[in-house]
Amino acid sequence: MMAIAIVASPMVFTACGDDDESGKSSSGSGTQTDDDKDAIYFSLSSSQSTSNVTDMKTFNQNVAIVESAFYTTMASVLGYTFDGNTNVFKGEYSDTTKVRIACDALYAEMKDKIDLVGGLLSVHLNVGPWDINKKTSFASYKFGSSASRYTLGFENATLNSDKYWIGDSINGTFMQGAYGPVWACTYTEDLATVNMTYGGSYWNGFAISARTDTVFKDNYMGPDQYNNIVGKGYAGSNNFLVVQGTWGTENITFSKPVDISGFHYTNSAVVVNSILNGDSYSGDKFGQDDWLKCTVTATLADSARSQVTYDIDLAKDGNYVKTWKATEGLSNTFVNVVALSFSFSGSRTGDWGLNTPAYMCIDNLVYRAK
Repeated sequence: MMAIAIVASPMVFTACGDDDESGKSSSGSGTQTDDDKDAIYFSLSSSQSTSNVTDMKTFNQNVAIVESAFYTTMASVLGYTFDGNTNVFKGEYSDTTKVRIACDALYAEMKDKIDLVGGLLSVHLNVGPWDINKKTSFASYKFGSSASRYTLGFENATLNSDKYWIGDSINGTFMQGAYGPVWACTYTEDLATVNMTYGGSYWNGFAISARTDTVFKDNYMGPDQYNNIVGKGYAGSNNFLVVQGTWGTENITFSKPVDISGFHYTNSAVVVNSILNGDSYSGDKFGQDDWLKCTVTATLADSARSQVTYDIDLAKDGNYVKTWKATEGLSNTFVNVVALSFSFSGSRTGDWGLNTPAYMCIDNLVYRAK
């Protein structure tokens, strides 16, 4: 009997070789088309060395076990933890229908995380006896596709000398605001448009930043309010989005309905300063029972324009977000989306609303066109 384990590495997908003993190669939900050169693939492959031909010939070729054992690399990339003793599939290797269903279930559970790191899951099942020249296999599956897949990374924005952009009066649309003139500004990338309000000395909704400083010096008129706690975008990218509480037209819209796979988020330096040191608005530094949460609301493309929400804990139980973290499970509910908006709530709330700074930073928003 041959145990099959999941290993992860950036590599080019290739078929396992010739067809199986029945002369057929099975496909799962995806296809065996040419691969996208920028994708990251995860493959099921034999836990035995291919050079260990003698030992591999002793395995019972009629039984296949597919274990959901994720090695350190997989867990690190996906943030997943699996019990190495749990089988995705166990049975006759000739029953390719059951293998396909088992792998479909694995993909369904992982699809949003797979999308966030590159987009495809490739599954190869190799069973003995092993022919080192023929590399006999009975099934090869490829799940997911980068077709119609987009990543909103904000890298095309033109920033000022302090490495941020909050809109401007030159490219914006003039409006008379409650406290004076303002300009409605947008940043568009592929199907997504980020809507923000520029008021000269202030901004609402969103700012795009490439700031590398990680502290806030309690000066809301300076550039420190565009810093995040990491000092860079997700995975070392330059630009990221700074989010304030959004209202009305200050949201992220899509030119046609999309399915949101997820995005990465981290804390703003403004928020962490308030958590660790306190400030004139929020009061003393956070205690064990203090908390801050961002609620992401997706507006759907149905006739009722119904909404679904997703909560992100930025600070809770004496801890706070310190790194770029990935959302989980958005692909299950953020389906057929036309707009995203963001609101904040927390333990430091007074008569006029939240006293803790309502900021969060996001990057690498992955979605698929309908």
